[in-house]
Parts: sequence; C-alpha cells; structure tokens
Amino acid sequence: MKSAINRALVAEKKLLVLLIACMMTMGAAAQHYPDRHPQPHPHPQAVERHHHGDPRVGRHDRRHEPQPMPPKPCATPRQMHMVMQTIKGQSFDDKKLEIAQLCVTIGQFCTDDLALMAKEFSFDEKRLEFLQYAYSYCTDRERYPVLQDCFTFRTNYDKLMQTIYAR
Repeated sequence: MKSAINRALVAEKKLLVLLIACMMTMGAAAQHYPDRHPQPHPHPQAVERHHHGDPRVGRHDRRHEPQPMPPKPCATPRQMHMVMQTIKGQSFDDKKLEIAQLCVTIGQFCTDDLALMAKEFSFDEKRLEFLQYAYSYCTDRERYPVLQDCFTFRTNYDKLMQTIYAR
C-alpha cells in the first residue's frame, strides 16, 4: 500500500516539474526572439556624429553619458498566473513551499513576483524560508527590502535581512 502511494507521489511530482518547465519555456520564447518584439533604442539622439577635427565634439557627445539600466527580467503575466494557480491549488504550506522553490529554480522572477508567491503561504515561517531560498535566484536583489510587507511580524523580516547580509 505504501509503495503504491509513494509511486503516485513520485508520478505527481514528475508531472508537476514537467508542467512548470513547459510553462517557463513558453514565456522564454519572447526573450530568445527579440526581433519579433523590437525595442526602441533608449536614446535615439545618441547617434554617432562626424565632425571633421572639431575639438569640441568630445564635450557634447552623448555616447559618453551614463545609459539607463535595462529592466530586469521578470516572469510574464501568463507564467505568473500559471505559477500562482499551481501554488494556490495546494492545501498545505509544505507543498506550496516545495512548488514555489521549484518554480524559482527554473524561471526568472523579480522581487514583485516573489512577493506575490510569498503571500500565498499561511504562516510567516514558510514565507521566511521561501524568501531566504529565493534570494539566490532573484533577478533584482537590490529591491529585496520591499518584501517587508509580506510578513505579519517585523522580526521575520529582520531575520530575512540578517540572512541576506550574512551572505
């Protein structure tokens, strides 16, 4: 009886991994084919100029100005919807944690995505465990302090920050 249950759990886990992997690759197609979604040049005025021997060109040349950082990759809305539905479909925080960690390992998630996932846990203990794990995979770690709103108690947020600063 136990072996049949174990086989069913292993099969369920394999199916879940396959589902999440497929979900992540569907959103990744847009990232791999940027020519299908052309992005405008961030500074159309920053065009190379040819001023034959003019010594003043270097002072006003826009190519040497600092360029804005490109946006960090996050999960697509479709990916997030599928991940959230999968997490919400679980009854217990232990299973939610297992799925959320698997998703974070496979995909690209920013701080806002992680906050949505963390809020699905019933208890701060599991939120803390998840966010400590997810830090290594987060695409915009500099924004991690905004996760304070995910916790019910300030002490759990402080534990998260201590763990991050210790790395």
